[in-house]
Amino acid sequence: MNKHTSYQAKMKELAQQKQKRAEHFFLSLAAQLVLDESLFVTQKKKLLEKIDDALDQNDYDAFIRRSSEFSKYRNS
Repeated sequence: MNKHTSYQAKMKELAQQKQKRAEHFFLSLAAQLVLDESLFVTQKKKLLEKIDDALDQNDYDAFIRRSSEFSKYRNS
């Protein structure tokens, strides 16, 4: 009977460790996604400001350059 109880305890411990690893993974993934989205939004905003500055200064070359850089943000 002692071996059976020991086996159950070991299986319970392994299941708890697996659950902790899964929770850590998903928490890390969520944090990384939030950071990525925040960086994406910040970069998009800065690029839009640079495009606006180029328009204000009538700098056609800078406007074309910045506009082509902006293409990756268009569908977001």
